[in-house]
Amino acid sequence: MDQMAERQHKKRKPEKMAGARTSGHDKEEEKKVKAPSVYLVVGHEVSWATYSVFKVDPYAAAKRGGGGGDEEDPAPVPIPRRLARISAKFCMSFAPVPVRSWIVGVGGDSADEDYAPETIVFDTETRAVIRGPNLLSTKLHPVVLTIGHKIYALARYPSVTGQLDFVPWFEVLDLSQARVVDGHLESCEWKPLPRPPFFPWDLTPLQYLSPPMVTVESYVALASCILVSLSQQEGTHMFDVEKEQWSKLDDNSLPFVRGAVPHGPIFLGLSRAKKTITAYNITVVCQPRSGGTAPSLSIVEFPVVSDREEEILSTPIFLSLGSPGFCSLKSWSDHPTTDDPCTRARIKLMAYHTEEPISQECIESSHGLLIPNQWKQVYEICDSSRELIWQCLITAMSL
Repeated sequence: MDQMAERQHKKRKPEKMAGARTSGHDKEEEKKVKAPSVYLVVGHEVSWATYSVFKVDPYAAAKRGGGGGDEEDPAPVPIPRRLARISAKFCMSFAPVPVRSWIVGVGGDSADEDYAPETIVFDTETRAVIRGPNLLSTKLHPVVLTIGHKIYALARYPSVTGQLDFVPWFEVLDLSQARVVDGHLESCEWKPLPRPPFFPWDLTPLQYLSPPMVTVESYVALASCILVSLSQQEGTHMFDVEKEQWSKLDDNSLPFVRGAVPHGPIFLGLSRAKKTITAYNITVVCQPRSGGTAPSLSIVEFPVVSDREEEILSTPIFLSLGSPGFCSLKSWSDHPTTDDPCTRARIKLMAYHTEEPISQECIESSHGLLIPNQWKQVYEICDSSRELIWQCLITAMSL
């Protein structure tokens, strides 16, 4: 692979740092457990799709003086009061828009076109639910990425037949001039972007009868580009958001699955090979080639290393908390059998402090991204009026 360097370090248990805390009693450490607000989107299984939004403190256990990572799971506590209940479509994806303090839901199925729009906004400051413009095509669980004021929606399961994830497969919503008028977004609309060349399109009549199946498996948004890899094809593709052009960037796929999230100057992703949360230094640089220059991909991989016996909770739902650290979450049903209505569930949140400062040099010298402190919290959700979906936690994000 051109300029691709995947550095695999043997995981070792580092020496425990002097003053490392296990129970949250150290007041000096407690000053560091400040983090952005974490919002949870929970899904309900009812006749029309409903999502609940909750706000939690990822370091609540540390501030109470407990929840050390090497302890048994603490007794569950009731989740904080719901901020909003949103009626929208099934199969939506959610993404934060930090410049507006918004959580935006995009996509959904097309079973009923009337009961909700395909774009919905929750304003975390005013707690208002705002209707947004419809997408140009249906997208089930689309890949949704935010760069500044723009939201990019890419079909996760592109199709050339029927109405599921049909063209246009790639769209953008510019919120820079958006205004809220009577509970609706105005002065913004979805616009089509160039078709991803790696999606099936130029098919023969025989291929059209049984078109190839394609799924977007890995993706990450950098400052001026979006990188994408597919599960059925090798390689990494790049979309230049300024030129609005697609290009093949590398012959190898991204080394993580799903999305990678920025954490300071690096990224955190769920390793494709190890199935663990891993740190990545990802850069796209222009290399001289015959007749000009061409972009080239460089990825350096580092393990995330804890000084506790307990492994890092590696799940598809994790997020950066800024310079203090990151957290990962999972949910499960709290009822005895799958035949019973799911009205009670639990969400486990693991919060981790990462050693500062975060830089490639520090990570290299420490043989990985070090975690000297970690805490856990278990929340209980009970909703007897609206059944929860089996794994109720749809996503989590920080603002």
